Amino acid sequence: MNLRFWPFYKNKSTSQKDDHPQIKVEHRLDREQFQTVLRSFKATRIADRLLVLDAFLANERHVTIFQLEEIISATHPELLDEAFIQETMSMFCQFGFAQRLNFENKETLYEHLHLGKHHDHFICTKCGLIQEFHDDILEDRQLEIADSFNFHPLQHKTEIYGLCSKCLALREPSLPLYMAAIGEKVKITDIMGGKGVKRRLADMGLIVGADLEVISSSPSGQQVVIVNGTRLALGSGVAEKIRVSHASHHGEKN
Repeated sequence: MNLRFWPFYKNKSTSQKDDHPQIKVEHRLDREQFQTVLRSFKATRIADRLLVLDAFLANERHVTIFQLEEIISATHPELLDEAFIQETMSMFCQFGFAQRLNFENKETLYEHLHLGKHHDHFICTKCGLIQEFHDDILEDRQLEIADSFNFHPLQHKTEIYGLCSKCLALREPSLPLYMAAIGEKVKITDIMGGKGVKRRLADMGLIVGADLEVISSSPSGQQVVIVNGTRLALGSGVAEKIRVSHASHHGEKN
């Protein structure tokens, strides 16, 4: 087997002319390393791939292939070739310059892989906002747990799904049940309708003060919820009549 090595940590001379002053200092080393890798593997269209890398690194957020194409179109429309950009992104991931993120119910996203730095993610299930976080206590605790199992971790990721602060604010003071997110725990605050409607819902355990957990929700408004340990399938009409408040608004935790 032939092995190729490239100088990932070769220092750049301070007297060397900077051909790319627009690139952030922390990204220049990545650019140089990627160029060395491409040459080592005799890749095609190296200059074009470096332009794709520039666009990707200049954008410090999670992006889909389509979003990256939009960014590239603003400066280099001649590079708009989905297959080429997809191939180049695969190279970024293969050689350790990017990583794929596959969150639930979202398109594949890509983010810059910072060497030696780890972070986890909060994902809002309503608006799709992704927030990065790092906590040393959490990281240390995970290592302690792994050690207690005599397990040697190589890599890990933590994805916490829930509601961001803006989506929580939209729940003040209450909202229709059909707007609640999957996994959200809520309390019934009011039921819209006459005595007949309220009687039928009461027979199902759906009364003011009852605690619910949303299990699933369809675009048409139909939902499956848990109430008193029982799963109930509710039509959109019923879910629209029930007003609920989020658990955090009545002293409970998810």
